[in-house]
Amino acid sequence: MGRRPMIQRDTAVRAALDIVDADGPGALSLEKMAAKLGIRAPSLYNHFSDKAEILSEVARSIVLETSREPDPGADDDWKQWLVEACVLVRQALLAHQRAVPIVVEYFPRGLLEKLYAEHCRVLGAHGVPVNFQMFILESIHRMTIGSAMCVATGRPAMAPFAKPEQFDADLASTMQNNSWSDERLFVEMLRVFLEGVETEIAQSA
Repeated sequence: MGRRPMIQRDTAVRAALDIVDADGPGALSLEKMAAKLGIRAPSLYNHFSDKAEILSEVARSIVLETSREPDPGADDDWKQWLVEACVLVRQALLAHQRAVPIVVEYFPRGLLEKLYAEHCRVLGAHGVPVNFQMFILESIHRMTIGSAMCVATGRPAMAPFAKPEQFDADLASTMQNNSWSDERLFVEMLRVFLEGVETEIAQSA
């Protein structure tokens, strides 16, 4: 009688992610994971309590793929550092576009809190007041997730109007010849927001 193949938890998570990448979240099942791993579906309960735990681990694995932007130096621009850090997070998400809804629903809170703590330390070192730090981080987190979701669900940045006659002719013409990419829109959105926050900080000093 042949020996049953042994699996590791991270191998099972990778199998789940491969299924989602190929066919979307709706295609993920214990049976498909088991077939991919060459095991029986009940064996997965040796590693996971239920499907929700698998989805949580899939989300965690994607977040952990994010490249880390080195901390800025004392004379570096903290705003540009945050923009570049957010671009890296967005890139990690969009490397698995079909899995983005899973990350949104099961975003690993522990990793997020650790990241927030590290970023608050950097912002504090660059003179950002405590009462602005979490506002900044939560805002850009939501912008990053929202931008990734728009791309993942097929909603391009500032797409041409379906009924341009409803709009001012010059505006309609501008949109028909739109040169805004999704990433450009994302970066500019972050930049304008952070510049506005910096102005608010200066005025409240």
